[in-house]
Amino acid sequence: MHSTRPSKFTKPKYLARILPIFVVLAFAISITVFLIWNNRVETISLANHDPRLSYSGPFQNIHPSVQYVGDHSCIGCHDEHIESFAKHPMGQALATMADATTIEKYDIAAKNPFVANGFRYQISSPADGAQHQEDLEFMEGPSNSIGKSKVGITFHRQMKARFAVGSGAKARSYLMELDGFLFQSPCTWYKREARWDLSPSFEVKNQHFSRSVTAGCLFCHSNRADPVEGTENRFREPIFHGLAIGCERCHGPGEKHVQKQLEFAGKKGADERMDPTIVNPKWLDHSLRQAICEQCHVQGEQRVVGRGLGDFDFRPGLPLQSFLMDFVDQRHKDGGFKFVSSVEQMMQSRCYQATTGNDKMGCTSCHDPHSLPETPKAKLEHYRTRCLNCHQSEKGQTSCSLPSSERLARQRDDNCITCHMPQNSAEVNHASITDHAIPRKPKPFMQAGHRPTPGPHDLAPFHSHLIEPDDPEAQRNLGLARMAMFNLGLPPKLAVEMAAAALGPLEKAIERDPNDWPAVEAHADSLLLNGRGQEAMVVYRMAVNSRPNFEKTRFGAGAVAMQLGLLDEAIEHLSAAVRINPYHPGYQHDLALAMFRKGDFAGAEKACRTALQQEPSREKTRSLLILALLRSGRDDLATIELDILKLTTSENKQPDLIQWFANERIRASSGK
Repeated sequence: MHSTRPSKFTKPKYLARILPIFVVLAFAISITVFLIWNNRVETISLANHDPRLSYSGPFQNIHPSVQYVGDHSCIGCHDEHIESFAKHPMGQALATMADATTIEKYDIAAKNPFVANGFRYQISSPADGAQHQEDLEFMEGPSNSIGKSKVGITFHRQMKARFAVGSGAKARSYLMELDGFLFQSPCTWYKREARWDLSPSFEVKNQHFSRSVTAGCLFCHSNRADPVEGTENRFREPIFHGLAIGCERCHGPGEKHVQKQLEFAGKKGADERMDPTIVNPKWLDHSLRQAICEQCHVQGEQRVVGRGLGDFDFRPGLPLQSFLMDFVDQRHKDGGFKFVSSVEQMMQSRCYQATTGNDKMGCTSCHDPHSLPETPKAKLEHYRTRCLNCHQSEKGQTSCSLPSSERLARQRDDNCITCHMPQNSAEVNHASITDHAIPRKPKPFMQAGHRPTPGPHDLAPFHSHLIEPDDPEAQRNLGLARMAMFNLGLPPKLAVEMAAAALGPLEKAIERDPNDWPAVEAHADSLLLNGRGQEAMVVYRMAVNSRPNFEKTRFGAGAVAMQLGLLDEAIEHLSAAVRINPYHPGYQHDLALAMFRKGDFAGAEKACRTALQQEPSREKTRSLLILALLRSGRDDLATIELDILKLTTSENKQPDLIQWFANERIRASSGK
């Protein structure tokens, strides 16, 4: 039998002497190992996967050290292109309200003001301040035997539009700025119907003035933006370096090209050879030339930014998927009714699939990126000529199967586009899109609202044909794409499947690069959704130590802590997220929920009211506010909030709402 008597080596007195030494040694060793490992990983993650650093082709403006110079530097040599591009939709993609082309009307005939989902919206012209106003009106009246409330206008908010987004060819939306944070207005101008209405998708979920405008959102509507690291929608001033899409988005940074032109100033004669100081897409092979257009004309299910890269790091002349990888539903590759899906549709066309090599069809086969036909007649002639480049016999006859007489009877202008690229409905209200699949016979598009949700194994890179099947970066991006699908509000069963499928690729990604923080945090989220919350918390604590000022990191850590019942830690992280971004209603709501569970009803009320100032129809937040008021014994104020909640609740759900309120009031009064 072993003796239970402690040996001299386990006596408390001896331990007291040596324990500090071991602690110091262990700490020093761990720090040394961490620094060595951290430096090694940083070298790997920065040197091996940034395509700009490893590029060995002919163009000299690929390297990230080459500076952008702005469109004004192109004036003098490229005046013709500058002038025509200014009229192109890309050249009008973004403008200040003062400089935007005047396309809107502001009278009653243009539905100004208009009412949607119980809210009243009114827009003033730039001359009158470009104010966008939202009101929720409520008059005195009975409240289903619960009491009476005199509220009047329960919500009023007015913000000034700072930027106009879009040329207005289809629609135009507006950006609001508050302390450097950018938000989209709930009001959009729709050209086809010449009217104001809710912005796209706001009819499904009205985010009011709280929809964050991220760098990813701005990527296709601005030349370049300057986001603040660690924030979702905050930008440094000046927010934009060039407003609308500019020359360098398609040609790359112009520093070296401008220097060369200055050196050779005054010398005559055009040089038709390739200029290595600037990317000219005509010298690129088909896939790289297409990549320039695909920056903005592919609308997949999710777009994932490459490891260690930013939204605006792509350089023309390199593969797009190395920077921004688009994931599509491989069951529906034609783009359906998606608003920006022309490339996807074109790739399904026979015109695209039947051509090869340098003659293979691409966007610029039909579209001049520098200019747009200005009149209907010029437009007809331009696009018909493009069709006839391929569909015309040696004798000058078109290869259309319909006889000329029948074609002209159907379409007197003999317009190929009318039959083979018809306009169809889009997922964006009051808008239509041109069918770029170029069908022989027009086919109906999927109706808006019926877009199927892909499963985890339905997602595939749009550029699968250009990516090795076992490419580790593609697998990493697939894991991130699967987790990003949660932003769409997945059904419970599909959510479980998506999180389970994301786990493996993300585990491998962080094994390769433990400092790949987007993958690390997505991995933590997948752990939580797979029932491994304690492991997720460990990961998030590590992430917070490395990125304490990243709002998404703090929010994620707070959400996991609250799931585990660690309310003090949850409040700490969520308070930090709110300090970084005080205008995000989701952060405020979760902070209020953590405070409510801890019994801080006053704190919960304050956070709820702040969230509701950003998103007044946020049902779960107003419900939480009602609970906090009831627990505080302020039934009169809770009743007022109930009346407001009923304004944004459908009539068929109101009986359940009233019963819920009665039950919660009883529970609060009984102290349960």
